[in-house]
Amino acid sequence: MAFPTNATLDRPDPAALVAAGLAHHGAGRLAEAEGVYRRVLADHPRHPDALHLLGALLLQAGRPAEAVEWMRQAIRCAPDNASCFSNLASALRRLGRRDAAEAACRRAVALDPGSGDALNNFANVLSDQGRHGDAATALRRQLRLKPQRTEQRLLLAQALILAGRAEEAIEELMVLLGMAPSSAAAYANLGMAHRRLGRAEEAVRYYRCALGFAPGDPGVLNNLGVTLQDLGRLDEAVACFRMSIAMQPDAAHTHLNLGLAARDLMRVDAMIALTRTAVRLDPSLAEAHTGLGFGLLLKGELEEGFAEYEWRSRMADFPSPRRSFSSPAWDGSDLTGRTLLVHDEQGVGDTIMFARFAAQLQARGVRVFMECNTQVVRLLSSMPGIEGVIGRFDTPPQHDAHAALASLPHRLGTMLYTIPADTPYLRAEPELAARWATRIGPPPDRRETLRVGLVWAGNPGFKADHIRSPRLKAFLPLLDVPGVAFFGLQKGAGREDLETCGPLPASFTDLGAEISDFADTAAIMETLDLVISSCTAPAHLAGALGRPVWTVLPFSPDWRWLDQGVCTPWYPTMRLFRQDRRGAWAPVLGRVRAALQALVRSRA
Repeated sequence: MAFPTNATLDRPDPAALVAAGLAHHGAGRLAEAEGVYRRVLADHPRHPDALHLLGALLLQAGRPAEAVEWMRQAIRCAPDNASCFSNLASALRRLGRRDAAEAACRRAVALDPGSGDALNNFANVLSDQGRHGDAATALRRQLRLKPQRTEQRLLLAQALILAGRAEEAIEELMVLLGMAPSSAAAYANLGMAHRRLGRAEEAVRYYRCALGFAPGDPGVLNNLGVTLQDLGRLDEAVACFRMSIAMQPDAAHTHLNLGLAARDLMRVDAMIALTRTAVRLDPSLAEAHTGLGFGLLLKGELEEGFAEYEWRSRMADFPSPRRSFSSPAWDGSDLTGRTLLVHDEQGVGDTIMFARFAAQLQARGVRVFMECNTQVVRLLSSMPGIEGVIGRFDTPPQHDAHAALASLPHRLGTMLYTIPADTPYLRAEPELAARWATRIGPPPDRRETLRVGLVWAGNPGFKADHIRSPRLKAFLPLLDVPGVAFFGLQKGAGREDLETCGPLPASFTDLGAEISDFADTAAIMETLDLVISSCTAPAHLAGALGRPVWTVLPFSPDWRWLDQGVCTPWYPTMRLFRQDRRGAWAPVLGRVRAALQALVRSRA
């Protein structure tokens, strides 16, 4: 190509050269374009357009670090170039430098509030930071400038879904479908929005619409499978996951989801194999490692299971807040003569279950302080092996290392046959137990009346609580067993069942309203002959107190109860009653009722 020359200097005109470079650039001839830009810069090192365009080309070529340097030079030469700041933000984002990328975006938008590219980059950077509501604001500004841009409207809907504003997302997606009636992506996102709102049946319909326009789309099939799993339609979910894997065999998330469906069907060996495949396909997928750990623990393979379970806190939806301490995390090394702060992480049941490991640490010469939910501070304060107990928001004492309670079995190398199960390792306060014994009073006919505590529901905030909690209605057949006095120990949301289950028989006394914390519950349990509970914290408490406890379990139980058996190595005084079919509580409580009748007869 011949270049026009400057008549005075007899050199190629830089503007003409830049234009020629742009022609190469636009045609995808990157090497030729780079050569032209560098030729301009050889004669004009501060030429802002050549500097900027060379940076943009290098970013396009996958060389973001070099791109940043050239763009910064361009900005020094032309500090008011909004487009250069926007492209600099893209390069910084590619390098993972989110704060710097955000600053560059803000400058670009300040220089040119109407720059669609700058607003789009700004939304991307904000989304990377998890600030989906702010990203939605940037995308709305962009759409006010160009309301017909369907891609940006889809991104806005996705940001709104992630920001927890699914209803607004649905409105945007309906507008999008008005512009693009055959958009499979719009229908798929409507499915996601409705699932976020708990409208699983509607979500299924929209996913099926999406598949009508994009048959065999592996992502939509996967999401449809997850929603069908929510509805308990496991066979259909499995079919969706298998079709998705057939279309995209290397999709780690889909192998994981198929593994989770296998867990719900209690095909534990299949679950382990599928989650291992997910880990192989994506070694950084925390959910796959955690799922593999769950399966291994269900089978009693604690050593590898607890090692994989260490990935739990890296999951995107891990329910406990991230913790920060001045001390390092304990890696299992010798802490003799030093202080370890152990902290709770998930539910109160976990805290009670894993507190037993404090005594093992003390035996190794470690001083143990515990930070936990305020509901159990009083209960754990007198526990052997613990120097002191503080609430979750109290200032911790000086310590050399910290560890999550649920990490202790892994750090201590626990196996099935080494679980410390000497009970009781918790005890009720004697004075408190005496007060509750007075409140409850002696049984009417002394030895002939069995006193039984009942707990029928767990924390509704737990993701699978609807599966594990039978509710009071399922327990009603127990209440007419002769020779038994029942005491309701239920706290929290499950207490609403007392209003909906009609008048209860005289054999039932509600104590839940009088219980202030788990120290009270422990004291009551000391006066009872038996506790019957769903899979929730009071069941763990009864087991830790060494009290007789019958725990009713869903078909697909938590890992700690193993995949079969009527006993548990964690609590020698506990008996397990398992569902034979998903959701079928009547047969379970029928067996509990028969066992209760037999126990009454044995005391006569």
